Amino acid sequence: MGNKTVFFLLLGGFLAACTPLDEPPAGGDFRRPDPDPLPVVPDTPEPPAPVPDTVLYCSAVRFPDDYDWQRDTAYSSVPFELLLYRDGTPVLTLAWDPEACFGPDPDRHHLLGGHLYTERMSGAQTRVGRDGEELFHFDGREFLVGLLPDGDDLYTLSRKTAANGGFSYRKNGVVLLESDGGKPFGDLSDPSYSPTGALYRDGGAIVFCYQEGAEIRLVRNGVAETLKDPYLPGTVLDCKLRDGRETLLQAACCGVLLRTGRIWFHEAGSAVTGYFFAGRIRGFSGWMDGLTDTFPRQLCQGEAVLYYGPEGAFAVAADAAGQVRWYGPDGAGSAELPARFFSPKCATPAGRRLVLALTPLDASLPPRLVWGTRERQICVNGYVSAVAVELSLPAS
Repeated sequence: MGNKTVFFLLLGGFLAACTPLDEPPAGGDFRRPDPDPLPVVPDTPEPPAPVPDTVLYCSAVRFPDDYDWQRDTAYSSVPFELLLYRDGTPVLTLAWDPEACFGPDPDRHHLLGGHLYTERMSGAQTRVGRDGEELFHFDGREFLVGLLPDGDDLYTLSRKTAANGGFSYRKNGVVLLESDGGKPFGDLSDPSYSPTGALYRDGGAIVFCYQEGAEIRLVRNGVAETLKDPYLPGTVLDCKLRDGRETLLQAACCGVLLRTGRIWFHEAGSAVTGYFFAGRIRGFSGWMDGLTDTFPRQLCQGEAVLYYGPEGAFAVAADAAGQVRWYGPDGAGSAELPARFFSPKCATPAGRRLVLALTPLDASLPPRLVWGTRERQICVNGYVSAVAVELSLPAS
């Protein structure tokens, strides 16, 4: 492995800008004509190039109207429904039963390619499903950290619940690679690894990276290899592959300390987000782009969930009292009422807007999707568990 890059918070470039999300995401809202069309013969006009549709998906859990789910008195035994919404319209409703491959836990709901993937630990087994149908199960209680469809196959990476860690890499439930102590970089709730989590593609290969003891290891198509060159002393926060080259992010460099940092790749280069300390008593959440930055840009004081998009970086900060604030290229905003922000999967960038799912602490009010000054209510007695923006070419 001679192609290693170690990040000293010196990174590169921006992706080309995309359309801001100024209106509710809906199929067809973002189709635009060619701004500079070529002249054509009147009798044989050329069809315009297809422009992707922007579609907003969200999953939600609905409890019976007379059940106060926020008191958590019978969370695991009360019947519920798991719903999938497409542009505000429910397209899938799953009624729970004891044999279901899903539960109400928002951390186990994953939106990918317009499908709702779920995981559930049942007894001594882990069950994996898609749109309410079980795909496979395996022995052991494990948490999914990577989920990558490949035609009719599904690759998964799961973290073991054992005290010393470990993971299992599977294809359709069959183990391809296993570790009793390795810790993968990334998971399905990590925005920088969205949407497939710790599993992703580099070229034609399915890859992930993990640390075991003092070693950093890379896996390509199920084959693991250890970095031959030792990395510099210090904590490695992230490791990603791009074009066959591994990139490490370390916690300390040049007087700047970084906690919970992540690497983000884009067409022009790379960026880093994280919680920075730079000779200050109090840290801040921010980001850096190597083409223009020699010092991190602050988004907000304190720790926050960080997102990076083609048009800038975003942060969401939430506290136990229900105060939720967000920051981005167009400034800061805050929830009008105390609300829950369940997980990093409850927000996603869309142009210069951040789409957020907020569930009011007042149980009489429905959860809502918020972007900019707009919002859409999801009328359930329950909560939104995840949101995702999907781009797809319109049907010809």
